[in-house]
Amino acid sequence: MASADVTTIEAALKEGWTQDNLEAQFMKDDPVLEAIGVISPDNLVGEYALTGVHTGRGGGITKVPSTGSKELNQPGPEQTNQAKWKLKRTVGAVEIDTAAIKQTQNKSQSVANIVDLETEGKISTARKQLTSELMRDQTGLICQLKENTTTTTLKLAVEGEYGLGVEATMQGWLNEGQLIDIGTTSEEAVKADGVEITAVADSETEPTITISGSNISTTESHYVSIKNGRSGTTSYDINGLRNIACTTAKLGEINPATENGWKAAFVDTTGKDLTRQRVISGRRRVRKKGKRPDWAITSLEQVEVLENETYPQVRFDSPDKQNTGDGESIKIGNLEVQGHEDTPRGDFTYLSKAHLKMLRDEKPYWHGEKFGSGILQIKAGTTFVYGSFEWFCEAITNRRNVFGRFSKLTVPTT
Repeated sequence: MASADVTTIEAALKEGWTQDNLEAQFMKDDPVLEAIGVISPDNLVGEYALTGVHTGRGGGITKVPSTGSKELNQPGPEQTNQAKWKLKRTVGAVEIDTAAIKQTQNKSQSVANIVDLETEGKISTARKQLTSELMRDQTGLICQLKENTTTTTLKLAVEGEYGLGVEATMQGWLNEGQLIDIGTTSEEAVKADGVEITAVADSETEPTITISGSNISTTESHYVSIKNGRSGTTSYDINGLRNIACTTAKLGEINPATENGWKAAFVDTTGKDLTRQRVISGRRRVRKKGKRPDWAITSLEQVEVLENETYPQVRFDSPDKQNTGDGESIKIGNLEVQGHEDTPRGDFTYLSKAHLKMLRDEKPYWHGEKFGSGILQIKAGTTFVYGSFEWFCEAITNRRNVFGRFSKLTVPTT
C-alpha cells in the first residue's frame, strides 16, 4: 500500500477521531452513559485513582438553653474516606482493507466516510461491552450454564442470580465469532479455553450457544466469560450496578463490614412482581438513609410492567404531563425510571445521577499515536491496515447509600 494511502487514512482519523471525539462517541447514544458523565480522579497513586467518598454524618451538634452554654459538644466532621479505584482497560481495534481505500483514489471525503463507518462501528461495540458490564456485578461472569452432556451446543441458565442466558443471547453479550472461556468462579477456563461461538439461539425458554472445538460436559457450577476477561476471581470488568448497589461487597477498596455507611440502602432479593407501590416503597427505603433517589435503572420488561399498570390512569394535556411510559422510560411520582436493554430482566436499581460517574485519568487514545510513529500499520500477512484505541475507566460512586435494588423480579411473558 502506498504511503500516500496511509497518510490519507491517518489524516481522516486525526481530523475526525481526536481524543475528545473518541470520548464523546463512547458516551453518546446511550441514555445511561449520557446521563452519568465523566470525571477525573482527585489523585493518582501508582495504578490506583483516588477519590473522596461520603460514608456517614458527623456529630458536633449541641442543644443549649436560651441563656447560652459554656460547654458545647466537640465538633464532629462528616465521615469520609478515600476510595481506591483500579481503572479498567477497554480496547477497540480498527481494520481497513487497503482495497477499499484504493478504490476511492485517495479522495479525502470518500476515505473519511470509510474511516468513520469502521471507527463508529468499533466504538459502538466497545460501548456495548461497557454498558453490559455496568449492568452486571464486576465478576466477569456473563451467565451460568445448565447441565450439558458431551456436546458443543450448550444450554444457558435462565433462573437465579447468573441465570442470564436470555439476556446474554438476546442482548448481544454473547454473539457469533466471540471468543469465550468456560469454567468455574475460581478457574475461568477449566472446561474451555478461548473457544469461538459459532451459533447463538436466543430462545426465551432455552437459549443456547454452540462452540468450536471438542464436545464438553458442564454443570450449573460452570460459567461463561469473555476470553481472558478474568484470571481466576480477578475480573477486568468495570464496576456494575449489582456490586455498587450491594450491602456486603467491597467497593473502591473499602469494606462495608468495617465502614458501616459504605453500603446500599437495601437489597431485596425476594423477587415477586414489580408494582407502582413497591417502587414508591423502595424509594422511601433509600430516602430514609439521607438522600432522595432521583433515578432508577431497570429492564425494558419492568418498564413495560409499570407502563401497563400506569396506563389506565388519568393523563394530563399540559406540557409537563405525567410520563406514563413510552416503552423506554416512565415516571413514578418524581422518580425517573430509565429502561435499558442491557439490564438483567429482574433488576430494578435506585440511585442519584450525581453519585454515579465514569472515572478516567485521560481521554481515549490511539495506541500508535501515543506510543508509536502513527495511528496505523500494515497487519502482517493481510491486506489490512490496523489501529487500536484504548480507554482506562471505571464506574464509581462517592455515596453508596443512595443506591437500593430489587432483584429476581417476575418477568412478564410474551
